[in-house]
Amino acid sequence: MARSETKLTKYYVLRASSPLVGALPHTRPFSKRSLYAFLDRYRKVIAKPASGSGGAGVIMISSHGQSSYRVQRGATRRTTRGKKGTYLYLRRNIRTRYLVQRCISLARINGRPFDVRVMVQRRSGSHWVVTGMLAKVAGRGYIITNVKRSGGRVLPLRTAIRRASIRRSSTDAIIARLHRIALLAANRLATYYTHQRVFGLDMGIDANGRVWIIEANLRPDISLFLKLSDKQMYRKIVSYQ
Repeated sequence: MARSETKLTKYYVLRASSPLVGALPHTRPFSKRSLYAFLDRYRKVIAKPASGSGGAGVIMISSHGQSSYRVQRGATRRTTRGKKGTYLYLRRNIRTRYLVQRCISLARINGRPFDVRVMVQRRSGSHWVVTGMLAKVAGRGYIITNVKRSGGRVLPLRTAIRRASIRRSSTDAIIARLHRIALLAANRLATYYTHQRVFGLDMGIDANGRVWIIEANLRPDISLFLKLSDKQMYRKIVSYQ
């Protein structure tokens, strides 16, 4: 039987694991009711396609005071009036099934948000292993970190964390948290995607060093790791395929 690969399915699979609940941004199917509730509760939310990858169609909506909202898609921004006006604007611009998600305030490097691609793999009959980690930094003016779509870049993870606006945590502590949460996530996802041998997790680090799971990819692009000057992680990832 084919398994659903929607982002919402992966979210619900992960959320069934109590150690992971605190690492998952609140997510629901997009509707007028969920959008209003999320804007009231979080003031900054993400609307994105329920399926697909590469940062396509991701929209950020943030409260801008005086019942106005700033809506950003790609590098384009506009202001909408009131929740109803915002919902109607989004509805006109959404063509597929969407979900709404709490927006995590990602740590930044020179004002640009970044997240972390974590590769978790296993050989047949073996344990899950973290085989690669790197930072994806958004291009100027973009909210998405997809390197190709935003004109961003990759950095070695330690370099990114050291340069970033992160308080309260050491680099080693953050990497250990990413590692632990990624392995928990892979083990949990494997209970549903039973034949899967690789997960590419997009994980966020907020300004306080807290770690979040943004998305899980079943067919992650490993060419990102070729962009690093050190090819050791790329070779390790390939060796597991």
